[in-house]
Amino acid sequence: MRVLLAEDHNLVRQGTRLFLEGEGIEVVGEAANGREAVEMARSLHPDVVVMDIHMPELTGIEATRRIRHDLPDVRVLVLTAYDTPAYVHALLDAGADGFVLKTAELSALLKALREVAVGHQAFDPGVMRKAALDMTEDLTDRERDVLLAAARGLTNKQIGAELFISDRTVQGHLQNIYQKFGVTTRTEAVTTGFARGLIPLEGGEA
Repeated sequence: MRVLLAEDHNLVRQGTRLFLEGEGIEVVGEAANGREAVEMARSLHPDVVVMDIHMPELTGIEATRRIRHDLPDVRVLVLTAYDTPAYVHALLDAGADGFVLKTAELSALLKALREVAVGHQAFDPGVMRKAALDMTEDLTDRERDVLLAAARGLTNKQIGAELFISDRTVQGHLQNIYQKFGVTTRTEAVTTGFARGLIPLEGGEA
C-alpha cells in the first residue's frame, strides 16, 4: 500500500509516518498543506491519502474534493481531531472514504487504511452516529439568497446591492452558512450547496 500523508503539524505527520512504516506501509510523500496534498496526489498517485481537515492554503475538505474528482482511484482517509457533524457531512459531500479521530487507537487507523485501500468505507461508528443524530439547522431564506448570489460569482458589495443589505450583513450571512456547512471558504460553501441540491446546476435563481 502506498500512502501520502497530508498534515500541517510536523510531529503528528512524522509520528504517523514512523508508525505506518513500522507496519510495512510505504509512505510515498508528506504534504504540509492542502494545496500541496492535491499536487502530490496528482504526481505520486498513491493508493490512499491520509488527510487532516484544518490545513493552510486549502482545507482538507476542499483538497479531498479535488483529489476524488481528479483521481477517482485514489482513496482519502481523514485523520482529524474534529468530530463536528457539519465537518462529517461536508467530508461525505467531498467524497471522503473514511474518517478516523486522532484520539483513536493506532490499530484503528491501520484497520481503516486497509479497508479504504481495497475500496471499502471506514467511518468511525461513534462519529457517524453523532452525525446522524445531528439536526443541522437549515439555511434561512436570506442565507439561501446570499448563497445563490455567491454561486453566480457576485462580490459581497454586489450581493448587498442586489439584496438591499450592507456588505457587513452579507458577510454575516456567509459566516452563518460556513458554520452550518462546516466549511471555511466561499468556494467550499458553494460546492457544498451544489452537492446538497440547494443551488440549481446551472447556478441561476431557483
